[in-house]
Amino acid sequence: MKAFHLVIVGGFILVKLIFACGQSPGTQARQDASQTVQTKQAKAKKVLVEKLPEGLEGVVLEDGKFKLKPGYKFLPQSNGKVGIALQAGGRGVKGSFNCACLKTGGGGCAILTVEGELHCSKSDEKPCSDYCSLVVIIQGLRTKLAIF
Repeated sequence: MKAFHLVIVGGFILVKLIFACGQSPGTQARQDASQTVQTKQAKAKKVLVEKLPEGLEGVVLEDGKFKLKPGYKFLPQSNGKVGIALQAGGRGVKGSFNCACLKTGGGGCAILTVEGELHCSKSDEKPCSDYCSLVVIIQGLRTKLAIF
């Protein structure tokens, strides 16, 4: 009888170990896949401008990506907007960025700053039902830069 209980307990422990070991790689693969998707989203599906607007400092457009120039930092603002400032002194630069859903009333988009790059993503709360566009506002002028 003791041997029978020992076999059952041993089998139960073995099943638990197999289950625990089997979960980890799958979870890791899903995390890696989501990070890959987010990295791929950093590149615009379509860039709408040939060059960045006059007066915009601190950002360059390279290979469909909006990258922060050395010596600048992202500066979060109200209403989900992002500005750019010099790292030394933190002086704000003219203009701010935000993301908007191309479909009016179609949900929301969020602006993301990842590893010195600026891009748009569908919001988690009420995702945009269309593409998101990156918009820069300089002295009251709104310019659509790209579609994500």
